[in-house]
Amino acid sequence: WCYKKKYKTIITMDCDGTHDPKYIPELIKKSKDNDIVITTRFKDKNSLKDWPFFRKFLTTLRLIITKLILDMDYDASGAYRCFETNKIKLNDLLKIKSNNYDFFFESIYKLSKKKYKIEEVAISLPFRKLGKSKMTIIHIIQSLNTLIKMKLQ
Repeated sequence: WCYKKKYKTIITMDCDGTHDPKYIPELIKKSKDNDIVITTRFKDKNSLKDWPFFRKFLTTLRLIITKLILDMDYDASGAYRCFETNKIKLNDLLKIKSNNYDFFFESIYKLSKKKYKIEEVAISLPFRKLGKSKMTIIHIIQSLNTLIKMKLQ
C-alpha cells in the first residue's frame, strides 16, 4: 500500500506483481475529486488478453453475478484501489464485516450506498507469472453467501 500524508491517500494492491504501479498517479489524481477510486479490468477489452480462458470466464462470471445480485455497476472484486481517508468516515469502514475476498465487493457496495463518490480507472492486468491464487472453493462459497446476505438485508 502507499500512503500520501498530504491527501491522506491509501492505495491497496495485490502483491503478486500483477498490479502495475504506473497507475498510482492516475489513482491519486482521480481521488482528488472522488472518495474512492477502484480499478476495472473490463473497460479495456485487452486487459485480460493473456489470461487462460477458464480464469477469464471465472472473473467475468464473478463480475456478472456481483452486478446482478447487488445491482451495482462496478468491477467491485479487484484489490487495486485508492481510498481518501480524510473523506471516508471510519465508522463506515468498520461496518464492513468481511475479511476475505468478499471484502472487496462488500466495501464498494456499502460505501456506494452511503453515497461516497466512486470512480473506476481502466487498467491492463497481466496474468500472474509467479505463484498461484490462494482462492479456494471455501472462499467462493463464502463470497456467494455474503452476496446473498447483502441482497436480503
